[in-house]
Amino acid sequence: MMIDAHLHLPVGFPDLFAKKQALLDELKRNGVAGGIVIADSSLESVIGSVKDCIELFKGDSVIKVIAGISPLIAFEAQLKYCEKLLAGREIVGLKIYTGHEHFYCTDARLLPVYELAERFRVPVLFHTGWDEPQYASPEVMRELAVKHPNNTFVYCHCFYPQTNKCFAMLGDCENVFFDTSSVADDPEKLPAIKASIERAIMRMPQRFLFGSDFGSCSQKAHIDFAKSLDIPDAQRELFMYRNAQKVYRLS
Repeated sequence: MMIDAHLHLPVGFPDLFAKKQALLDELKRNGVAGGIVIADSSLESVIGSVKDCIELFKGDSVIKVIAGISPLIAFEAQLKYCEKLLAGREIVGLKIYTGHEHFYCTDARLLPVYELAERFRVPVLFHTGWDEPQYASPEVMRELAVKHPNNTFVYCHCFYPQTNKCFAMLGDCENVFFDTSSVADDPEKLPAIKASIERAIMRMPQRFLFGSDFGSCSQKAHIDFAKSLDIPDAQRELFMYRNAQKVYRLS
């Protein structure tokens, strides 16, 4: 069984319904049982706003939604909207686009997000790595995790390509989980990334979630990468779906 814990609506399709169908077709093509679609923090977006994604996947048994939220974009209104969605169990988490947007994960303006997530027992996700990585670097993320021990955080992309730094710095922060989306993007980096993730999964098997970042990355490439990992079956089962079920409280 596979659950893809990091999906976006794909670009290059004429409307939201076509994007939804393309995503569902991709899951079916690759034998993926379910997934988590992450909405943008913008109120209008090619990958779907929170409102767009909620309307598209309302009542869907295959796809659950995570709401993007930003302190820079209609923050008070978005907080209230997310609170309503959480109360109705229409979303399973919140995402902060650190790096895409220029504020640190420790920014005091984000405190209401962390309080909301703690109250409803849902994770907060962060974009990490690549350009502008300082906003959710492992050092800064560690500071946040220690300060908010009752929150669950998902560190998307494992600070790619510096995955060794990510796992060394955050390995003992047990409220931080790792989503491996986008890590299979570059064939030249793949051997080192593979070895790094294999070691980390063996050390902390309950803290890794399979994700592809479909919409901008190849889901099949990430499935092939996951299948190539030299890990025991029990760890692979946790990685491919059981950890996602637990973190996102999926039935």
